[in-house]
Amino acid sequence: MRIDIRAGLVALALVTGTVACGNKAEEAKKEAETKAAEAAKAAKEAETKAAAAKKDADEKAAKANAEAKAKLQKDIDAADRKATYLKEKAGKTTGAAKKNADAAVTELDTRHAAAKASLAKLDGATGAAWDAAKVAAESDIAALTKAVESLETTLKAAK
Repeated sequence: MRIDIRAGLVALALVTGTVACGNKAEEAKKEAETKAAEAAKAAKEAETKAAAAKKDADEKAAKANAEAKAKLQKDIDAADRKATYLKEKAGKTTGAAKKNADAAVTELDTRHAAAKASLAKLDGATGAAWDAAKVAAESDIAALTKAVESLETTLKAAK
């Protein structure tokens, strides 16, 4: 009978141990699943925050780019107004002054076309390409302004 009791106790211990191990495994599995779900949720939240930050940065950059382009366009428009007046004045010159004025007008037209083309490049550009296009546009607009001043100087010398 003692052997039967011992065998029963051993069997009971084995069954209890197996069930307990099974419960621990299930608990560990559930805990791992919970942690994985929490990690996935945290990753999704981080991704959402990053997307929102990128959108905000893109909107700010687009606004700054639009303001810079508007300023450059105003500079071209100012040069155009003055150039129109000076071209009318150049059309009234005669002789050697006419030859010099025509050369200055031709240079002005070339610079104007370059400035407009540089400004147009800003439309599709972003990031570093936009920055490079902006520098080129600023340079071309400065050259346009100098061409306008050159025409004005030429016409003053003709008087």
